[in-house]
Amino acid sequence: MKKLILFLLFTNCIFSQEVPSENYIWFYNHVNENGIDAIIGAKNCYIREEASTNSSLKDSLQIGTKIKIIKNTEEYLNIKGLSLSWVEIEYQKNNSIMTGFLWKGFIALGYTTRGNTTFLTTIDSKYTKKVKNEYGEFDTEFYKISIKAINSDNQIIGEKSFSNQLAESLFFQNSAINSWGLKDLKDIYRISFSGEACGIPTYHNYFGWNGKEFLALPEKMDVGDAGAYYHNEEFIFPKEKGGQPNTIIKNITEAENTDDSLESYSFLVKKSIEYYSWDGKNFKLIKTKKLKPYIEKEN
Repeated sequence: MKKLILFLLFTNCIFSQEVPSENYIWFYNHVNENGIDAIIGAKNCYIREEASTNSSLKDSLQIGTKIKIIKNTEEYLNIKGLSLSWVEIEYQKNNSIMTGFLWKGFIALGYTTRGNTTFLTTIDSKYTKKVKNEYGEFDTEFYKISIKAINSDNQIIGEKSFSNQLAESLFFQNSAINSWGLKDLKDIYRISFSGEACGIPTYHNYFGWNGKEFLALPEKMDVGDAGAYYHNEEFIFPKEKGGQPNTIIKNITEAENTDDSLESYSFLVKKSIEYYSWDGKNFKLIKTKKLKPYIEKEN
């Protein structure tokens, strides 16, 4: 089953007839006929009179500034591998409503506030590298993603970057949640990238926040194709039901329809449990438990 999922992840990315660009991630999160609220994710960016780098500079905005996106334009600009459109925005300055044009890549994909801290996510660049697996070697697109924490004065108090393969992801979600008993953490910042079609995985990245820095936590992933297979992962944190002190438990379920015709539901279900220790700074896989497989049939 794991081999099947890995193969599907690569074929979805490479052989799909219509692979959306990164522009869609911003598009689906930041488009509304009546405008939508957003936030500047870059440390500093320029606002221009028109949707062009040749246009006159009108203003500059800093990270954390609230804006309203009025509309997307048909003008595109490529910076660090990211091909994104310009947007017309509205913002407030000196008690006046201002308008102008901004490259979409300077806008955070999403943001959420917990207490006096605002967490936000940006995509900083896109690059290609070769990835090998048992099916061959593929040129695969990766994205450099950054998460940032800013205080009530919009000062950056924490930042962390990582790379990920987003495949055909169209949607982004983020939330700040309780630390659920994990040692020395104030909050957990969770981000997710997902698609809208079968066979496109949803990636969930978790980061612990201790008030000064982001600390990586285990990741999880879900993917499935109705009637054919599904893969699901769920966390149990220390203070949740069934939780254990200083431990993150990951329940993994893999199921594949044993009827090749897909005319009936007869899933071979395999479950496993991974146990990760947490010491306040780092996690470590300490044990994996495999459960007895069983057949799940349609009622």
